[in-house]
Amino acid sequence: MFRLRVVPLTVLALAITYALLVPWAFPVDTHEVDLGAVLQAPSSVHLFGTDTLGRDIWIRAAAALRMSLFLALVASLCSTFVGVGIGVLAAWRGGWFDRITMRLVDTTNALPHLLLAVVVVALWRGQWWAIVLSIALTHWTQVARIVRARLMTERVSDYVALSVASGAAPRSIWFTHLLPAVIPQAAIALALQLPHAIWHESALSFLGVGLPPESASLGLLLEDARGGILTGAWWLLAFPAGILVLVSWATLSLAHTDIRHSYGFKRSLARRPHLPAQHGTTSNTEDASSASYALYTEALSLWLPQPHAQASAETQILHEVNFTAKSGEITVIVGHSGAGKSQLLRVIAGLSPEGARHTGSIRLSGTPMNKSQLAGARGQKLTFIPGSASTSLNPVRTVAAQLRQTLKLHRRPSSTEHLEALLTRVNLEPPLMHRYPHELSGGQAQRVVLALGLATESAILLLDEPTSALDTQTRVVIQNLLRAEASGGRSIVVVSHDLVVAREIADRLCVIENGVIVESGTAGEILGNPAHPYTQELLGNHA
Repeated sequence: MFRLRVVPLTVLALAITYALLVPWAFPVDTHEVDLGAVLQAPSSVHLFGTDTLGRDIWIRAAAALRMSLFLALVASLCSTFVGVGIGVLAAWRGGWFDRITMRLVDTTNALPHLLLAVVVVALWRGQWWAIVLSIALTHWTQVARIVRARLMTERVSDYVALSVASGAAPRSIWFTHLLPAVIPQAAIALALQLPHAIWHESALSFLGVGLPPESASLGLLLEDARGGILTGAWWLLAFPAGILVLVSWATLSLAHTDIRHSYGFKRSLARRPHLPAQHGTTSNTEDASSASYALYTEALSLWLPQPHAQASAETQILHEVNFTAKSGEITVIVGHSGAGKSQLLRVIAGLSPEGARHTGSIRLSGTPMNKSQLAGARGQKLTFIPGSASTSLNPVRTVAAQLRQTLKLHRRPSSTEHLEALLTRVNLEPPLMHRYPHELSGGQAQRVVLALGLATESAILLLDEPTSALDTQTRVVIQNLLRAEASGGRSIVVVSHDLVVAREIADRLCVIENGVIVESGTAGEILGNPAHPYTQELLGNHA
């Protein structure tokens, strides 16, 4: 990638050096008139020739480029700052604020930018800050839309969902995961703004509403060239226009290279799920019954919006699921792909996709959990460990940094010795803590995610296919670890499509088909004497 940058970097460096050093090396007044040297062609005395007043184009072009670069840089910084701020606010607040902000962006984009800039500059004609203001007011929208889109994508990423499930506070997630994802976008946006700002400043000055005539800018030089070009003084246009085109090309080329590079890695806080609050009262008998379970759901249903359909179109994924899990036991949920296993875990953890609609109740140790209570329980009472391990880890942070963050979040010791002990528990070599996620194999990433879940010390662990990416030997180690955690009093809920795993670790089994629990009981009962045809089919396929 560096080779792609060499030429534009060289051009840009030479242009900046030219703009900064020439006025210093040739301390000549750029407005000094020499009527004896009018319209002289380029020569060893005047490298770029002279204009209609005998002024040296070589020196004036350097001063003009310096002024144009200064105005463009300040305007780009302002528009990027405003765009990033508004984009972050829109993604953070969401709802009506996001909708109003996006309509404001659309309205601003619908206006002719140059015309709007002319109106702003005309109010404070001849003021350099008016040019900066006009460019910033017309260019922030692109930045805001890019930043908002990036954040909306990051908010629903697996590694942010894992942080939410581990109990991380929204502020921590924003500053640890989401805002750092905006930095490369802001840098690229700034690079893209620069050539636009240079052209807009030049256009405004060319039209006579920018800087005053006694100033120097590329636009003023182009405006001066209009009269001289008719007399054959081609250099009046060629050199300022050439500088303008070269600088614009160099900045655009660098931005294009950065864009290609930025999409080489993936870096979204999912909105809090809409788990309904519990209404009404329940009987003492029901409370006593649910209190005997670490996890208890009653008539839990889930609807997801259909993509590319009407707003009211929904698909029901779960159908009045009644599910229980006890402390000190491993409960395994089995079923074919698409049966609703993972969605059930996500509903319980409060991590359903945006736009999902829930009914039913969830109780932890007999306590009904409404939306806010369930959010507060994540990472404290229950932890969800996703199955997509490779995308559940922050790609730009080392394993050690992610483990240490989780340990500190739960006020546990986070020294190197404690990190080594945590990795050893999941059968990983301690030196792996210094690697980034892309340097791990699928099985190693799966065990790192498991280590993050164990670091929370939650009473309930919800695991989605925890052994799917492991070899046989490592799978046995992890199964033994899960048994040890259950023996220590934790309630372990495992989703798996592999009945071999279920046979080896399950105390209780739940069989789910098309979002319905069709059979549940002890592992011995289900495996030894399945009652439902679907269960019999599953066992037959794994016989």
